[in-house]
Amino acid sequence: MKLHTKVDCANAPKKELIKNLTVQFVTYDLDAAMAFMDDNIVWTLVGDSPIVGKAQFKAELQKMSGNKAIELTILSIITHGKEAAVHGVMTMMDGNRYGFADFYEFTSAKGIKVKSITTYIIHKKNDSITG
Repeated sequence: MKLHTKVDCANAPKKELIKNLTVQFVTYDLDAAMAFMDDNIVWTLVGDSPIVGKAQFKAELQKMSGNKAIELTILSIITHGKEAAVHGVMTMMDGNRYGFADFYEFTSAKGIKVKSITTYIIHKKNDSITG
């Protein structure tokens, strides 16, 4: 997979973690990603009912795993305390492109376990990165 990012994560461990989780999710490296999920994680894919619990979260992602990303552009990662956000664009194996934003809440400000993720995703109809 091609990865494009202008985000500097060198001195920001939580930004590096969010970057790595984003790559793991879009390539469906679920075993690696699940190590950072709280057992009671809540995933809200906006427009759908929340997915509760690590097993359900992983099962839902496995249902999507037939169409991996071939290109990922991370436009920004913001972290503060227990929260983090990432947004970007991904191109899938089937040629579809999606703009996404994920909002993370960790179990604590210093923790590495993800308590919740809220995902916004939209099918892109043009070739621009941001539009």
